[in-house]
Amino acid sequence: MDISAETTCNFAHLTDVGCVRDLNEDSLFCGDALWLIADGMGGHACGEVASAIAAESIAEVYQQTGSLSEAIQCAHHRIIEAAQDGTGQTGMGTTVVAMTSGQSDYEIAWVGDSRAYLWDGRRGRLSQLTEDHSLIVRLVNSGLISAEEAKSHPQRHMITQCLGSVEIESVQVDSYHGQWQPHQSILLCSDGLSDDVSETEITQILKEETDHQEKLSRLVEAAKLAGGKDNISLILVDSPLAATQSLWNKLKSLIGV
Repeated sequence: MDISAETTCNFAHLTDVGCVRDLNEDSLFCGDALWLIADGMGGHACGEVASAIAAESIAEVYQQTGSLSEAIQCAHHRIIEAAQDGTGQTGMGTTVVAMTSGQSDYEIAWVGDSRAYLWDGRRGRLSQLTEDHSLIVRLVNSGLISAEEAKSHPQRHMITQCLGSVEIESVQVDSYHGQWQPHQSILLCSDGLSDDVSETEITQILKEETDHQEKLSRLVEAAKLAGGKDNISLILVDSPLAATQSLWNKLKSLIGV
């Protein structure tokens, strides 16, 4: 991916504590062609500390190395070290989903069940780009239960890995690479959205609203109306080609093409 040139992407972000939790344990980073959501876990075991360490570490190491996978792996080790040094507590952890963008392509990397969706505004289509690191996904993929059964399975929220887990020396960082089209956007979210709002409802909200911040506000509202059982964090990033095409259309209008 070429990240040497400045990348212009319109984006919006929003985070909300939800309706049940007392504390927002999510951390977000937006800037320098890097966006991420870290969903902290541990409650009083300092999930918010783990997510903050992850966001800061990934931004720092990615700037130095240009590798999302390396940056996420480093964050895993730093969270473990912080707990050992008395910053936060043993048992704290976080999921993460991060994306970077070049002029024509993008990369998504993740650990846990925070997600990335591709929104195709021209076709009105939402596609999940990530696959949760969760027990329920393993059960469905192995054919032991159906996708319909997974929706109400008692262990549907159990993830199989997270940053900060002392049982895992190195986390498995999965990634996805894609080519931008002008009419596309990427939605990053914590499971506070995906657990409570269906893809059908997300699609409808993205279709109905034109303003990005209003789209995110309505998505948060939908999650809270469904119970808001967890913190809800969202980032919506436009294709950099959208700005280029918009400028070209304006130029054509001015010169009468």
